[in-house]
Amino acid sequence: MIEMRNKENLKYSNEIPKWAKFAHIIIITVIALIGAGAFVLGGYFIFEKEGLGAVLCIFVGVVIVWATRMMILGSKLHTDFTIISELRNDGYYTYFKNIKSGHEHEHLIPFQRMQEVLIARKTQYVSSGRSNTPGYYVVCAQIIMKWQDEHGNVDYALFGLGSRSDLMKWVHKFWEHHVPVYHTLQNVSEASAQDYAAGYHELDKTLLSSMDALSDIETRQRRNIPIWQSTDMKHRKAQRHAANDQRIFRPLFAGVLLSLFLIAMLWVPYWPIEEEMFPDSSPSSVVCILTVLSIVVSRTYWRRGQKWYIPLVDTLVILTAYFAGLLTAKLWQPIPSIYFEAVLIDVLTAGFFLITIFLVFKLIYFRDWLEKRSK
Repeated sequence: MIEMRNKENLKYSNEIPKWAKFAHIIIITVIALIGAGAFVLGGYFIFEKEGLGAVLCIFVGVVIVWATRMMILGSKLHTDFTIISELRNDGYYTYFKNIKSGHEHEHLIPFQRMQEVLIARKTQYVSSGRSNTPGYYVVCAQIIMKWQDEHGNVDYALFGLGSRSDLMKWVHKFWEHHVPVYHTLQNVSEASAQDYAAGYHELDKTLLSSMDALSDIETRQRRNIPIWQSTDMKHRKAQRHAANDQRIFRPLFAGVLLSLFLIAMLWVPYWPIEEEMFPDSSPSSVVCILTVLSIVVSRTYWRRGQKWYIPLVDTLVILTAYFAGLLTAKLWQPIPSIYFEAVLIDVLTAGFFLITIFLVFKLIYFRDWLEKRSK
């Protein structure tokens, strides 16, 4: 989301001050150096044969690289493009310029072509800045302008506002030009302008007669307002999930199981055993952590619709892959039964973590459902 700043009366731009650009460069550089340090430390742990430390450092380094890339892409939205939005006396005006290519585009929606305006809600998460203090959600306004072009085609234009005083000026400007203004309490944070072509009629809207109905704008809430999705949005989301499962997650899950089979067949028989368990000096801890993370990702534990028995099935499948590998290795070398017992302990440990992670996601969604029901 591009942050727009109020430059003057009802005119907004994505331009940021020079000191902010300089601060972005410093922050990105420092974070990138921390990521490079994590990779160097991971290499040191590999040299010292500290597998767990190496995995953790490399994982931290990868996360930091991803975060740095996202920050660079975010800063480019303010440095590579000029975006201006303004509610003028003749209508809603937008201007866009690609600074590198020089391409420019401007567009005006006259008030006469606006059929109606809907003030919906959207939320923005703000971190508290402290690890022991949760953040909060700021309730903002999403202005949805329904308009008709010269060919009779209906389209939608969006503009977000976080200031209640600015919102009052926008609403009064619409009223001055006799544009009907409605409002809805639904959170449309995930909806784009294209989504309203098929789903606008599904929004619960009420004619706005007083600014008191918008008193929640600019307030803070501990929990997010439930996200609204149209029927078409839900359908497309289900299609994306199915496509991702087919293209990414199912092959990844198969790769995880194949890796566990090969590890059990070619590597586990050479691991040391102490008191019927793999000791900390063995690679079992690193393999267990990587297995849990891989299963959580490949089986999409974060999705709301996942069945309660998924972690139990995954634990059984992991155990099957391990035992299959050990039984295959037993075809050409003796494998003491104690290895099967040690693997069973490792798999049950992994299963415990899988169930815990799964329940955490379910608890989050259950709390959201309770808050939605109480409203």
